[in-house]
Amino acid sequence: MNHMNRKILCIGIILLLSSMQLAAKEPEQRETFIAKVGDNFITEREFVNRFELQPGIGRRPSQMETAKAEFLYSMIAEKLLAQNAIARGLDRDSVVQQSLMTIRKKLSRDELYRVEISAKVKLTDVEIIRGMARARLMPMTSYLFFENENDARFIRQQRKTSRDFESLRIDSTYHAFRDTATVIWGDAEPELEDAVYGVNAGSISPVIKAGNGYYIVKVVKVLPNTAFSSMQPNVLRDRVVDILRLRKERKRLDEYVEEVLRDKRGYSVPGSFLRLARTLRDVYCRGGVEYRGLFANEVMDEVRRRLSAHLNDSLTVVGSSVWTVGDVTEKLTNKQLKPEEAIDSSRIAGILNTQIRVLVQQELLEQEALRRGLDQSPGVREKVQIWKDAMLASQMTSVIQESLTANEVEVVAAMKDLGTDIPMPQVNIRQLVTTSLPDMNAAVSALREGMKFEEAVARWSIDTLTRQRGGETGFFPITKQPIVGEAAWKMTVGQVYGPVSIPGRFVLFTLLAKKNFPEKGDTAFASKYEQAKSRYLSLKFKNELNHLLADQAEKRGFAVFGDRLKKIEVTSIPMMTFRILGFGGRLFEMPFVEPRLDWLGIDPSKSNQLP
Repeated sequence: MNHMNRKILCIGIILLLSSMQLAAKEPEQRETFIAKVGDNFITEREFVNRFELQPGIGRRPSQMETAKAEFLYSMIAEKLLAQNAIARGLDRDSVVQQSLMTIRKKLSRDELYRVEISAKVKLTDVEIIRGMARARLMPMTSYLFFENENDARFIRQQRKTSRDFESLRIDSTYHAFRDTATVIWGDAEPELEDAVYGVNAGSISPVIKAGNGYYIVKVVKVLPNTAFSSMQPNVLRDRVVDILRLRKERKRLDEYVEEVLRDKRGYSVPGSFLRLARTLRDVYCRGGVEYRGLFANEVMDEVRRRLSAHLNDSLTVVGSSVWTVGDVTEKLTNKQLKPEEAIDSSRIAGILNTQIRVLVQQELLEQEALRRGLDQSPGVREKVQIWKDAMLASQMTSVIQESLTANEVEVVAAMKDLGTDIPMPQVNIRQLVTTSLPDMNAAVSALREGMKFEEAVARWSIDTLTRQRGGETGFFPITKQPIVGEAAWKMTVGQVYGPVSIPGRFVLFTLLAKKNFPEKGDTAFASKYEQAKSRYLSLKFKNELNHLLADQAEKRGFAVFGDRLKKIEVTSIPMMTFRILGFGGRLFEMPFVEPRLDWLGIDPSKSNQLP
């Protein structure tokens, strides 16, 4: 049985035992929870959302039970790390608190959109029925477009019939043009669409204000829209409802934003804004350099480097907050613009101004949402808690990684494992070897009273190979005598170490010299050294993390309600899901669950040292 099969079997056994042993301890709402970690529970909803709404490469329908179990145990590992992080006070870390506040504000703003926009949009049956009827039709039109309303009304008064409309010649004094268009319901401007569908074939519309101009439209003929007409009535109704709701939400959105921001304060400091705009223009328009976008990471890094002396300057006032130049550049980093936005040097200041204005509006709306306590609504609190656990788990792993070190002996061993041909570190020591502890104790006492090391060797050492040289071994690879050699490599010249107990003898030694590691100026060797060090630290991190998880699992306890997990239906389709936030922006719908399974087979009572 291979390693993976053993791991899957282990998971299955743990799952079964957890379900059997702890069934009596399930919470009252059996339909809600599938696992208990410490004093907290994992809900079915969190499990399904996180399983379905993030990548799951390699999931097969035939292996879904195994995939579900592995995913759940990875979630349990996350919760254990989060609880350990709280016990260590990492939830009070400023980085964690700032990151969590960002999530809370975004989700609160999204909740504000649902409360003030989505919930206040109502559709009537009359609107839906009329929309379905119009969607099945496709008017073909000829139209005149005018920039000036007076020009449009003057022409409309002169043209009463369809023949008049077609015979009209546009004078160059009018800022207008003629064209044709096929109107697809749901795609056109609502005002233009209402007027077109209200005109019979062969008739001319009144002047219509839509977009950035004025229209006079003649309906040439009306054809069936095969795309909508072929839909089942319930499918067509759903499509029409979506379009009508989106239109009404946009209208309500404009009204609400104007209302809520009317007395709010938000502006940029001119001097700081101009300095940032000029620097951004200079960096982005640098000759011969192509970037992924105006606010690409490499662009903003260079902007911050050039503005290093001004990063703490105030740039934008947002309600009760003040953003520095550094704050704004961080917020703009990797911000995506619309694909159709062509960027040249003359437009960069305008684009920057627009993006800062959007950030300001979103911040003010977030402050309004927090003021109204929407971060305490059940839906927001639940999502914030999920993100908090994920952030704390990530912070805990970072703490472990930052605490790890690798000395040269450990790296050399890793290089040997990689099969690297390396010059082995060598040491030269003076050693005193005895077969009895009383002789060694006598030698140590004599050295403390001032006897020279060479004299002690001549009197007590039984190592005939080195006695004639006063105990000096000469240079030897540290792997030749692993315990003594590795200890000597860590010492400084002149330092005494021991006595060391080695099977059949005792050794006391002092370091005379060491050489050959690392090779200075050998870039190839240095590269191999760093590769081996990285590999060793990676293995050490996994070892430390797995033992910590095993230890926390034993101390805090966890339970899996296996019968409940088996009943959950999920798909094998991997996906990366974003939540499009109310009032703009987006956020991962759920934080990513790191696969963590190796801790399940570890006995926390045993040493966590690498072999």
